[in-house]
Amino acid sequence: MLFVARLIGTTQFHQFAYALLALPLASLLLGLLNSRSIRLSRTLPPGARVTVGNPTRVDLLLSNGSRLGTSGVGVVDRLPEPRGFEVSPLRGGGETRIGVPLTFARRGVYELGPAEVRVMDPFGLLRFARRFEERTEVVVYPKIYALPGFPLRDGNIEDGVRGSIGRRGDEFAGLREYRRGDDRRHIYWKSLARTGELFVKEFALHAPQRYTVALDLRREGLRTVVDEVEDAVSCAASVLTHVWRGRRPFRLLSTGGDGTEFGSDAASYWGAMRTLATARVEGGRELGEAVLEEQGRLGEGVVLISRTRGEGLPACVRKLRGAGIAVVVVALATYTYRTPPGSGGAAQSRESEFLRAVGRLETVGATVLIVKNPVGVAGLSGRGMRERGAV
Repeated sequence: MLFVARLIGTTQFHQFAYALLALPLASLLLGLLNSRSIRLSRTLPPGARVTVGNPTRVDLLLSNGSRLGTSGVGVVDRLPEPRGFEVSPLRGGGETRIGVPLTFARRGVYELGPAEVRVMDPFGLLRFARRFEERTEVVVYPKIYALPGFPLRDGNIEDGVRGSIGRRGDEFAGLREYRRGDDRRHIYWKSLARTGELFVKEFALHAPQRYTVALDLRREGLRTVVDEVEDAVSCAASVLTHVWRGRRPFRLLSTGGDGTEFGSDAASYWGAMRTLATARVEGGRELGEAVLEEQGRLGEGVVLISRTRGEGLPACVRKLRGAGIAVVVVALATYTYRTPPGSGGAAQSRESEFLRAVGRLETVGATVLIVKNPVGVAGLSGRGMRERGAV
């Protein structure tokens, strides 16, 4: 246009040419202002706890801090794979929310972000991309199954029975009037000063039993069956949840060395669940060896999640039972994961070997539950709980 204006010499053509030359500069300035005024935030539902296979949602909030409106806006975010979204133009000071459904197929710790917002200038000539480095951590916990009737015992006396001294820990239960023969060590002397009458402290005869959940993550051979490991971790998570909801102190122990201390509050529970979310198969000790190394810090009950042959497991159970510790073994029938269907004699031979191992565990006093593929941990609820040795 400038060439034509020079050639013809018309003033209007010169003015039009200069306006066209100024257009890219105006687009650049307006586009920079628009892109710098865009804000992006990423949030999960408050208190959300994400588990494998259960859908959740992440919200992307776009806001325009400028008085000028924008043309179309595009967003690309890693959730955790890159996903793109087109958003209608944002007016000045406006905002829009994008709800993105998410489902995670595997447990672990995922990182969402970074994100990129792309804005066109008002004339549609230039595109501006702004990167938001903020990242959001998402912990995906193992799948949890309800375990009604899971065989955990709290001693031989029913809950709520009280006596003068607790069997373990002297858990305080309340005050009552002093009776002849009560232990003077439990007299509540402050009551004598206040009321002139003697009261004694009363303790629960059986404080809640402490349970250790021990998970077998030892590597056997070069090949690891993913479904087998995931069922073992899911089983440990389900047992921990069952113990926690029963208001019993618990701890997690793993052959890989990961573990927690005894606790019964929500922080302890979610800390153990996070440990399970990142648990991996690795070389190390056998399950029985790892448990016996912790003897004295196991509590009054142990739940063993076994997925390897564990030749030393019966000896471990015998020692634990001799020490008065209740033992429940959840044994994964590994042959159902590792032997292809239709293997005939090979499958029958491995099944017989597995059942003999189960029999040895029951002989030394363990309550044994079995997890088989493809039913998995879901088989521990309902009728599956009564299959073998359960009460």
